[in-house]
Amino acid sequence: MPPRRPTAPPPDIYPRLRGRGALLGLAVGDALGTTLKGRRLVAPAFPRLSDGVHRNMRGGGPFSLKPGQVGESGQMACCLAGGLRESGTYDTEAQMRRYLKWRPHAVGMDDYTREVLTEMAESTLPKANAAQRLWLKDGRKRALNGSLARTAPLGVFYSKDAPTRAMASFADSMLTHFDPHCLLACATLNASIAHALHAGEKLTKEDLFKATLRELAVMSAQLGRTLGDFVKEISAATADVREDLSVSNQNDPLLYWPELHMHRKLDHVRVAFRLAYWELWHAPSFEAALVDVVNRGGDSDVNGAVTGALLGAFYGEDAIPALWRQVVLEALNFRAGPLWTLYHPKDMLLLVPG
Repeated sequence: MPPRRPTAPPPDIYPRLRGRGALLGLAVGDALGTTLKGRRLVAPAFPRLSDGVHRNMRGGGPFSLKPGQVGESGQMACCLAGGLRESGTYDTEAQMRRYLKWRPHAVGMDDYTREVLTEMAESTLPKANAAQRLWLKDGRKRALNGSLARTAPLGVFYSKDAPTRAMASFADSMLTHFDPHCLLACATLNASIAHALHAGEKLTKEDLFKATLRELAVMSAQLGRTLGDFVKEISAATADVREDLSVSNQNDPLLYWPELHMHRKLDHVRVAFRLAYWELWHAPSFEAALVDVVNRGGDSDVNGAVTGALLGAFYGEDAIPALWRQVVLEALNFRAGPLWTLYHPKDMLLLVPG
């Protein structure tokens, strides 16, 4: 008898596995990186990858998290995923209320997120403009990484609708991180995630990169029409995002140079963004990328979350080490309360049923 031909995978397997990979990758990167958050570590010079001593879910770090427990990035991503599931769309006002409801239960919230949510809750001015007010008050200089680390559920949910995906990415970032660098970084990461979900078995890094650059041009124009008073800042941010993508393909992403020194500008959005795309180009696997990212220290939980989301979308759920997945999904399972019932990665995965 002639050999049986292998059964072709069902057509929906790639969007499902890569969608779950993006969401679980975000959570795994956050939980793995929390142990080394804020530390200035010695790491190999690029393009060598670190195979560092930290390879297991140990928890701890500045917020004393349990092994596998996610911090701000994972918890806010769960808020975002929950809102998308409940509303069936991105609703800015409803999502703002979700973030405010999360605030009393948050573990690992950074100082800036606390500041902007406090402004949102307590100011007599429009709540949805809290981040814009803080950004203007600070001289239009703060371009931090928090919204980028939670944004991946939008890339998964709106993977087939590029215009809506971009606008939802902008709107969600504007709630807490108004700088155009943040807005465009979120939309660009989600464009890459969306392309990965629907590229089928022939997905390549080169094709993903080209698709992302094409969408960046369109999204920049969208943002310019949305925020007409900030065209100059949007133009500068677009050039910077394009540069970050370009440099990520080089051996040295220049992350230890003065402009974006990852140990002096820990929470700058461009550090997390550029590092994630560098890992996509240079790391041979999801595991190798995450080990390298977190063992470089800095804002390692956020960097891990962003890299985990991007590479999880590219490689798929099965590429994430099984033990990492297990520890994250079982973390806190003996504890009652919102961190298990509302803000846990197991519920975020309901966006893409497995």
